[in-house]
Parts: sequence; structure tokens; C-alpha cells
Amino acid sequence: MTEGILFSVFSISAIVFAFGVIFRRNAVHCALHLVGVLLSLSGLFVLLNAQFIAAIQILVYAGAIMVLFLFVVMLLNVKGETPLLTPGAAKGFGFFFALIVFVELLWIVLTRGGAEGTSQPAAALPPGFGSPAEIGRILYTTWLFPFEVTSILLLIAVIGAVVLAKRKFA
Repeated sequence: MTEGILFSVFSISAIVFAFGVIFRRNAVHCALHLVGVLLSLSGLFVLLNAQFIAAIQILVYAGAIMVLFLFVVMLLNVKGETPLLTPGAAKGFGFFFALIVFVELLWIVLTRGGAEGTSQPAAALPPGFGSPAEIGRILYTTWLFPFEVTSILLLIAVIGAVVLAKRKFA
């Protein structure tokens, strides 16, 4: 009962903050609403018994990435540029795509949703599931190559950003 209430609170707050991200005009307000979305998602991770992922979600995304994002937004001092679409057309496209997603989700729920999960109980989690030691073991054994490729791609992106920024300000 408590998990259902907490799930409802976290999911509704994530949706409300997501609408705040979409409909706010100020970039700083959008970033702060995105922090609310990320905090709500970390609450959902806690309900899924993934406390480590929830802590990383808060530290990395809601902390470091959002601070970096706010720093860039404030550094650039973005003024209102001419929009690509008129506000009415942009909202029309947004509502059109939201309607498509809603119809897809409704189709999934009505055709096969809800029937699979009721027949068998949930599998028991193995001991140490979600612990930092278990995540590190899997990351550096099974997923070592994708982890290293990702780190190289991030390094290339940082070098590219520095080169582009140096060209712009030189």
C-alpha cells in the first residue's frame, strides 16, 4: 500500500516537473524543473530497490550535470532568439506527438498490458543486487569494452568542445 502511494507521488511529481521543463520560457527555470524530474526518478529507483542507482542519479545528474548546464546557460547569457516555429505551431507539434505517444501507450496497455505480471510472482533478487561492488564487478568484466568505448567517445567530445570554443573566442 505504501509503495503504491509513493509510486504515485513520485510519478505524478515527475510528470508535473516534466511539464514545467517543457512549458517554461526561462532556461534556468527549465533546468530547476529538470532537477525535480531527476529527484523524482531517483525516488522511483529507491522503490525498485536500486538505492545505489538512485544515489548516483542524484549525485551525477541532479548534481554535477545540472550545475554544468546552469553554468553554461548563465555563461552564454542566452537572449530570446528568433524561433524556428511560431509558438502556436510548436505547441501544435508537441500536442500531436504527445497524442501519438498516448495512443501507443494505450494500445500497449489494452492489448497486452497487465496480464503478464499477475500470473507469476516477482523473482527474488540475488544477494548483493545493486551494491557498488556488484555493479563494479559487472561493469569491469562483462561490460568492460562498451565502458571503455563510452569513455573514449566522451574524451573525444570534450576535446572537440574545447577546440570549437577556442576557435570561437580566438
